[in-house]
Amino acid sequence: MTADLAARIFASMNIETIKEFIQSRKILLGCIAGVMAVLLAGYVIFSVQQSIARENARIAEQNRIEQERVLKEKQDAKRAKVIESMKRLIETGNAETALTVAEQNKELMNNELRAMIHLATEKDLLDRIDRTSKWNYADLAKYYAELADLDPENSKYRKELKGYDKKLRKKLERKLYDQAQALPIRDFKANMDIYEELVQLNPGEKLYKSKYDFYREKYDAFMKDLEKFGPKPELSADGKFYPEVEKYLKSSAMSPETLEMESATDCYYTDSGWLVGCTYSEKNEVGVRRSEFMWFTITNSTVQKAEPGGAYTVN
Repeated sequence: MTADLAARIFASMNIETIKEFIQSRKILLGCIAGVMAVLLAGYVIFSVQQSIARENARIAEQNRIEQERVLKEKQDAKRAKVIESMKRLIETGNAETALTVAEQNKELMNNELRAMIHLATEKDLLDRIDRTSKWNYADLAKYYAELADLDPENSKYRKELKGYDKKLRKKLERKLYDQAQALPIRDFKANMDIYEELVQLNPGEKLYKSKYDFYREKYDAFMKDLEKFGPKPELSADGKFYPEVEKYLKSSAMSPETLEMESATDCYYTDSGWLVGCTYSEKNEVGVRRSEFMWFTITNSTVQKAEPGGAYTVN
């Protein structure tokens, strides 16, 4: 093979290879261009969507702001009417009605309406005080206490509250002392409790302290004396009987299975023990149910004595 032929063959092979290479590059560039086009289209669509979303959000925000503005204008107008109405009511001596108006318009609350409610509350309490008897210390003390809480800086309200509180305590003191004077001396517990209250109301009164100490000593001695009777009988859960009495009656009944406990009194104490009254019934030998009320004396959880219903009278 000559050199010239060989050169032509080599040149022919290179040209084919170069053509194939160029063709493959064209395909690759076409693919890249296609991908870029798709990405660009996606980006354009995304940008448009974002732009639309931002515009919608802007419009929605504008609508919200406008709605809030309109609502605020309506509330301000309504609030102004409410406040004006409250002013007229307060000026005409109807502060209580003014407070009712405010209560019905809680959704309009702001500092201005709060200030008006404060004024109406104060005026209403002062009106109540004007309508209250000067001897009604309890209500007057209550009203001045509310005024003092409403306006802590007002020394007049605190002074009036202190004065009526003192009068109220004096009035209560006289009432309690009169109650103590009416109690029987043997009612140690009631006397002790009243004089304990009087000591708290007026710690400087020596009489109250000495009376309290006297009745406390008597009561403690009395309770110690009761210990010999054992625990105080307790009513059943339904309040109809004392278990000690039921046990006693069943042990002595002709037909224990027919025994029914119907009702019971409170528990009292006597020199002989705890005293209770019970109503019960049972069937006799011919099947007729008979009801009866009796008194029972109990010591150490055992019935010691049973007596007819007329044996004691409870005042």
